[in-house]
Amino acid sequence: MKRRGFELTAIGVVHVDFDDDYIRAHPGEVEGVVEVFPEYSRGLEGIEEYSHLFLFSFLDRVSEEDRRLLTIKPRRLLRLGFSPEQLPTIGVFASDSPVRPNPIGLTLVRLIAREGNMLRVYGLDLFNGTPILDIKPFRSDYMARNFKTPEWVAKHDTKPPV
Repeated sequence: MKRRGFELTAIGVVHVDFDDDYIRAHPGEVEGVVEVFPEYSRGLEGIEEYSHLFLFSFLDRVSEEDRRLLTIKPRRLLRLGFSPEQLPTIGVFASDSPVRPNPIGLTLVRLIAREGNMLRVYGLDLFNGTPILDIKPFRSDYMARNFKTPEWVAKHDTKPPV
């Protein structure tokens, strides 16, 4: 298969009233607004009938150096009491780290309200100014019924749903 480059266009941008450090410390607990650019606002018709949305974002603050990393230590575990020595080394594709060859983010948020081309949402883990590439509504058939995770994830994955 031939490798091809391609171009993506942002359809919107995230607005939050918190700095990056706050968002890093409270991932998935932030309320904010997704501004959909006017030329894409017709694509929002009917979205207010959904309770949750997937946001696909471009994690524009990931450095070129970090985009070359293929293994990481999941630092979010430090907030759960792990010491740096206890962090497992895993591949970026076995993590939700922003560090990856194509820094595309996937965030599930609760839709609070739509006001024209503005979507008020809860559950953000994105910084102010993060470009949004796409929005898709959550449907119940996206839920996995029989899934497994590594023991170190299952043991510490206590976050309530959005």
